[in-house]
Amino acid sequence: MTLDDAAAWRAAGALITHKMLGELSYEHMLEPVADGDVHRLELPGAGYTFRARRGAFDAWTVEPGSAHRNGEPATDPRTLVVDAREVLGLSGLRLADVLAELTSTVANEAARLRRAPTAAELSAMDYDLADGHLTGHPRLVLNKGRVGFSARDRARYAPEAGADLRLRWFAVHPDHAEFRCVDELSRDALLAAELGDQREEFAAKAPGDYVWVPVHPWQADEILGTLYAAELATGVVIELGESADAYRPHQTVRTLANVSTPGRHDVKTAVSVRNTLVYRGLNSAATLAGPSVTTWLRQVSAGDPLLTEEYRFGLLGEVASVSVQHPLFGHLEELPYRFHETLGALWREPIRLAAGERAISFAALPYRGPDGVSVLSHLIGGGDATAWLTRLFDLVLTPLLQWLLRHGVGFCPHGQNLILVVDDTGFPQRVLIKDFAQGVDLLDEQLPSYASLPPEAAADMLRWPAHLLAQSLFSSVFSGQFRFWAELLLDELGLPRAAFWAPVRQIAGRYRDENPDLAARFDACRLFAPDVERVTLNREHFAGQGFDKVERDDEFDVRWGRVPNPLHAPDPGGAW
Repeated sequence: MTLDDAAAWRAAGALITHKMLGELSYEHMLEPVADGDVHRLELPGAGYTFRARRGAFDAWTVEPGSAHRNGEPATDPRTLVVDAREVLGLSGLRLADVLAELTSTVANEAARLRRAPTAAELSAMDYDLADGHLTGHPRLVLNKGRVGFSARDRARYAPEAGADLRLRWFAVHPDHAEFRCVDELSRDALLAAELGDQREEFAAKAPGDYVWVPVHPWQADEILGTLYAAELATGVVIELGESADAYRPHQTVRTLANVSTPGRHDVKTAVSVRNTLVYRGLNSAATLAGPSVTTWLRQVSAGDPLLTEEYRFGLLGEVASVSVQHPLFGHLEELPYRFHETLGALWREPIRLAAGERAISFAALPYRGPDGVSVLSHLIGGGDATAWLTRLFDLVLTPLLQWLLRHGVGFCPHGQNLILVVDDTGFPQRVLIKDFAQGVDLLDEQLPSYASLPPEAAADMLRWPAHLLAQSLFSSVFSGQFRFWAELLLDELGLPRAAFWAPVRQIAGRYRDENPDLAARFDACRLFAPDVERVTLNREHFAGQGFDKVERDDEFDVRWGRVPNPLHAPDPGGAW
């Protein structure tokens, strides 16, 4: 089904308006008042009404199409922001910035809706192509702002555009660039595998000791062409040419999948646009540590039969990296972090599947097509929903708990980083995880697994007490994904929310029972605490105070208040 521009814009605006009412109410940025089965929100000059129900983590699910402003359908989230600007604490430049980012988000969502596939079509689609149809971060309202992209850039480089792009390769003087890779790889082997015959063509343009780096075309124009103008003029940086292979951007924009030569690596590039909470450059220390972290994670995994044999929990390793320090900006420590993250790349292993397997991003599971059917519901089909979910929960939670409690490793397991592998019937088989640079943290105690941790990896990995490292499970999995799934399956399949959350508790409790030597550490993670802190990403985003920090924010997500923990016990009212 295709929509014209006006219909797509209105549909995108309505989706985001309803999401905004739910998520900002959840974060207590808005304070609706219940009036029977309707909620009312009185703002200066406008009154909103909508229907909603409360769920796990005290979250809100707003009924699609139910929101009205002064009695008329509410379809423009920008009007809601203007109406609520005093309540939200927005004025002047910050108000303008939020409205601009919101307008861009609606435009990108409208582009997605104009060519939206059904759930059946999406679930059968190649993983890398399906990524361009996703709705973005489930909690953040301004989730496709991509500040820095023009309308022309959006048509060229946004994943929703469904367009391929070609990398531009540059060579950098070795005084300013460094390459790293896993032991079984070398720089020559990587370049030969990634470039093929182009390697000889490029080699004729640069001295042999120069370090080569692939660059996103937007970054080449907007950043290299300006901040590196002197280096390009004097030969410190040399342009080699454009890749013969075409690439397709993932939702993160900076991660690119090779669509010309399957089997070649995904490439994560520096792209200095601001999307959601950060500029999407590449931190030098984390980038260079990526291959070392990958090597260590592989070693730990290989020595653990639960991970490698029983669950086959796959690690998409970052096997090579390059980072460039700008000769001038790179030595000025007082500059915001985005000026230090302008040039670099990571090469990540592509997904490798056996015959009959399909790979689906966890971020695609709650996707709903034009017919209202979600990927989750489609995969479950007419089967036993509880059995299907229990299998999926086991495949993702047991390995993550093993990594966290046995090996002291906390990943960042949000929907974009987790990949579900299903068989040809849609039944879950195994789970893969990616994004290790800046995405893996450790416990603040010494564990046996840490004995083999390379120094360069250890230096870049943050240490946290158990209850904070476990926050990644609550923020990225339980509250960040499962709470949305539970509501969706209630609407589509009539699955009681209590039936959804019961196996989550059972699998976590079973892990504790089967690993008594880890019980103390399990309890220190407070997974079964009566309540947990409420993660409030939109509060942080709307405040907009971290965009020009000198250092990236190493703290966990902003929290505000506490909410009931659905892992503690069933809700008497059936909300979980």
